[in-house]
Amino acid sequence: MRPVATRRRTRYLLVVCSLVAVTLIALDAGGLPVFNSARSVASDTASPFGGVVDTLTAPFRNAWNGITGYDDLVAENQQLRDRIGELESEGVLEQSAREQLRRLNEQLELGYVDGIPTQVARVSSGAYSNFADYRVEIDKGSSSGLAEGMPVVTRSGLVGRLERVGSSTSVVQLATDPEFVIGVRLASTQDLGVGRGAGARGTFVVDRGIDLEDPVRTGEAVLTSGLSTSIMPPDIPVGVVSRIDPSPTTREQLLEVTLSAELTKLDVVQVLEWEPPT
Repeated sequence: MRPVATRRRTRYLLVVCSLVAVTLIALDAGGLPVFNSARSVASDTASPFGGVVDTLTAPFRNAWNGITGYDDLVAENQQLRDRIGELESEGVLEQSAREQLRRLNEQLELGYVDGIPTQVARVSSGAYSNFADYRVEIDKGSSSGLAEGMPVVTRSGLVGRLERVGSSTSVVQLATDPEFVIGVRLASTQDLGVGRGAGARGTFVVDRGIDLEDPVRTGEAVLTSGLSTSIMPPDIPVGVVSRIDPSPTTREQLLEVTLSAELTKLDVVQVLEWEPPT
């Protein structure tokens, strides 16, 4: 029984010494004068035992320092993370600004527009509503001088026309809308026809005016006709002929046209300040 009692006494003393060590370390960390004096005296009289005491109290001292410095470390790490986030955001914003500037500059180069004032606008929404899949909204309106009927284009070609104009926004009717009907002209032969949006197929069709005898080939460029009664000025690129379907019944050719402007990826457009004749 005696060895058991001895072990219990040893564990008890170890716990007591541990508590005393933690208490002394905490008070010493506070820099109390009495401990500063005591430490000076003790360092002279108990130097042989210094190494042993340091060894015994080192785990408790390290734990105490970790506890008391934890909040500072958390705050510092959070500051570093915040700064990294700021730098990353600045980089993203800078990259975005460069890309927007590139697209704006690109849209300013409309080689087919001659003498017609234009305004650059951004597409602010996709389909205007669930019931009008052939509409997009732009961020300019009548306060910028825009009016209904004005053509909307990109550098590549025709996008559509302004259908409704508010003070600061406008709704664009896209060229894929089956209700979008315009006069067109084949670039190589100057043959005139009438085209319209092809709806869900995402293309444009010329379904009137091109006779069976008119020579047409795939890859033929299709432009706006620009006749005096047209709702579009002349020579705006519409697209290229991708398929030819002769109809013996109507004695005409139906031309499927792939639009030059990619309407599914619209970001920046230009509005031509041109109004159709009344």
